[in-house]
Amino acid sequence: MSKERFNDWEIEHDLLNNQEIDGFKYWNFMRRDMFKSFEDEITEMEPVFYTNMKNSSKASFVDKIKQALMIFAPMPKIPKEHSDVMFVCHTRRQKIDGKFVSIYTDLVADHFPGSVTLQRLGYGKYKADEVYTKNLIYADRISNLSYIYRYLMKYFRPGWYKRVRRTIRNEMAGYFQDLIENYGLHPDINLFSERATVLYFMYRYRKKAFEKMLDKINPKVIVEVVGGSFDTQIINEIAADRGIETIELQHGIGTTTVWFPKNARVKQYPKWYFTFGRSWSETWQLPIPEDHLCPMGFPYHDILMKEFPIENWKHDKNSIIFLSSLKYGKMMSEVAVKLKELIPDLRVIFKLHPVEYSIWRERYGTLKDSGVEVISDNSTSLYKLFSECSMQVGVESTAIYEGKSFLLETYIWDIPKAYCMKPLVESGHAQFFNDAEELAALIKNRKMDTELKYTDDFWRHNALENIVSGIKAIKDGKVPKV
Repeated sequence: MSKERFNDWEIEHDLLNNQEIDGFKYWNFMRRDMFKSFEDEITEMEPVFYTNMKNSSKASFVDKIKQALMIFAPMPKIPKEHSDVMFVCHTRRQKIDGKFVSIYTDLVADHFPGSVTLQRLGYGKYKADEVYTKNLIYADRISNLSYIYRYLMKYFRPGWYKRVRRTIRNEMAGYFQDLIENYGLHPDINLFSERATVLYFMYRYRKKAFEKMLDKINPKVIVEVVGGSFDTQIINEIAADRGIETIELQHGIGTTTVWFPKNARVKQYPKWYFTFGRSWSETWQLPIPEDHLCPMGFPYHDILMKEFPIENWKHDKNSIIFLSSLKYGKMMSEVAVKLKELIPDLRVIFKLHPVEYSIWRERYGTLKDSGVEVISDNSTSLYKLFSECSMQVGVESTAIYEGKSFLLETYIWDIPKAYCMKPLVESGHAQFFNDAEELAALIKNRKMDTELKYTDDFWRHNALENIVSGIKAIKDGKVPKV
């Protein structure tokens, strides 16, 4: 389902901001996962929403014990003094110079002494002295206590639990039937109503906990990553009611999280959005005023680009890199092998996604002894590979845009998952292809640029300075300069 058709269906049934129980706007919280599930069904993949629910129910006994033990983790330690700026960081960290860094927020937070950072999950995963972040608060216990609260309500207040689930099911049944009859989709109303009920009870617990947290911190501005996550949506909702400014820092290419009905306003969404560069805002439709969408850049990208200056690029005309993903990695590996057969003297690099490192030998059998170079660990920097190549192949990922920083000739495999890359192709920055034969023809007929010229359309320069000054302006009640 395209984002436009999704919005048409959403608008027809007036779902945004209107489906709620006891103040919990369950559709607003569910829309991202549902859109992804519709998208996955069309691309003939098992919908991620349902997969996640099944995986959760099938979690190993050991995993469940570990999760249960997290209730003994300390409650978040809130600094005694109020903080004007609060960060909500990504749960994934990267080890840099011996420290685990949250690359989206830590460098920015350094410029706001006394700020606090909330990490939704991750307590105990890293040793305290190995974490770079200062004034770090973990919310694991809040999360796990909300699960316990939900189970208690399910088994000790079954009438209430069933009423909520029944109400959601009855309200959404007709809308889901429309998807079946007129859109060719097959959403599971029972799974949806169960998941929304789970979120309803977790929302009741977590909202109170985050309200108490914000009472103590009393921030003027909240800077976040992954604004579409459940916890961050709750925090945004509280902030909207309290008049606290919220800013999201871009961390991916986005899907339904960056496409809303025109002129929509949503409390669960941040008030401001800082993008990597100008081109991103041209294809997005957010529930915020246009002047609240600000191209600022990505500080960590600036750092990596300095490590690989343009004068050191090899830019080998006979080297191409494939950017894989578990969703379509097996099929893409077959394209890479076929391309190597069609152009034997071409250096073909197949860069696996980290989740593929342990499974590719078993699942991607054609890569073995094919002459294709498989990158199956983190020992080789992706940016180093970009600097050695002149071409890249992908479907949909932020890495494709990182490759554009190295002025790589870009080929997008035209499968359904690549629909979000259409603007990149239409702007002349990439070309679609259907199979290895067509890709080989495009490569053979391409014209290499004799002069490399860098553009900041995708990645604005001086990102750290831009973001810091932007936060300060918003904190002072002003509109950032862009």
